Amino acid sequence: MNEHVSYAMRNNEATESLIYFNSPSELLSWSHLSIELIIYAGVLLALIHAFRTDKKEGGSQARITLLNCFIYGLTMDILSYYTVENFWHGEFSVMFLFNKLPLYIACFYPAFMYHACMLIKRYQFTPRIEAICTGFFAGLMYLIFDNLGPQMGWWIWQTSDPTTLPYVSSVPLTSYHWFFTFTIAFALINRVICEKLAGDTTNKSIANKAKLIAAVALQPTATILLGSLFFIPYNLFAKNMPPYDMLPWAQNLTLAAFVHVITFSAAGWIFLQHWRKPQMGRDQLLMVFPFIYLASHAYMFIASYSQMSSANAEGFASNGLAAGNPIAVILAIVGSAFILLATQSNTDQTT
Repeated sequence: MNEHVSYAMRNNEATESLIYFNSPSELLSWSHLSIELIIYAGVLLALIHAFRTDKKEGGSQARITLLNCFIYGLTMDILSYYTVENFWHGEFSVMFLFNKLPLYIACFYPAFMYHACMLIKRYQFTPRIEAICTGFFAGLMYLIFDNLGPQMGWWIWQTSDPTTLPYVSSVPLTSYHWFFTFTIAFALINRVICEKLAGDTTNKSIANKAKLIAAVALQPTATILLGSLFFIPYNLFAKNMPPYDMLPWAQNLTLAAFVHVITFSAAGWIFLQHWRKPQMGRDQLLMVFPFIYLASHAYMFIASYSQMSSANAEGFASNGLAAGNPIAVILAIVGSAFILLATQSNTDQTT
């Protein structure tokens, strides 16, 4: 039997267990425990912020957003484990689903996406503009995580799988485009649910509650369908499998990359054109997790720079792990920090 490309899948006992625990001292590196603690802190901060916001505003939109992030993220990840199977996570302190799902990944979406959604919400854009800007901001922030993950051994891509092509250093461009487009879809659907069903605080009927529950339950499916629709222009050139193999042109990864560059740049331009100072006081609690996220990722990237900088021609560092793209990470950290500060550049009033 050939050795599995992912070391986590070589742990036979764990791959036969629905839940498995690893001692922090047994993890591959200090960064594994670090990213777990960072994301757990993010979930805790999101919970506190959501309950505090809803108590202040007398509604439930923040809590519904947090719940939607959790349900969508969990559905998306579990689905990917049993469909594409082109990547595997490393081993962390708590693992689920036969060593496929780390607990911190289940917490990543409510920690990461909640803060992205709530920060862009401060601009009070129209639903479509808010969704596009959320996708751009979240995509920029995620790019950092996407580069650091393979470099730290948090997960590994199956580079021989054609669905991961093309690569930008150690990261499939498909991963960038997926998070960008699917976050737009999520933000748009979440806005509709929050405004149409959770926003009417006067309607507390059983029928409205039933509609809200149904909408929350169905939003992962709706998000995946809408995100897949947004993904079609990219797939027209990136895929060489059914139904795209029936197109009158061959796979062209250069044009696929061009589609991502154009759409992501257009989203950034839309954000720039619609930017205005939020008409509300600073939300210091909302800034804590993004600040921790950016600072900690910058530190971990710097700490691993010596190995990354000595990567060979195939893009692998001396420890055998894939090296990230330092230029992309630096630009993403600077851009994300600028947007984070811009969401608060309005008044000295605090909330």
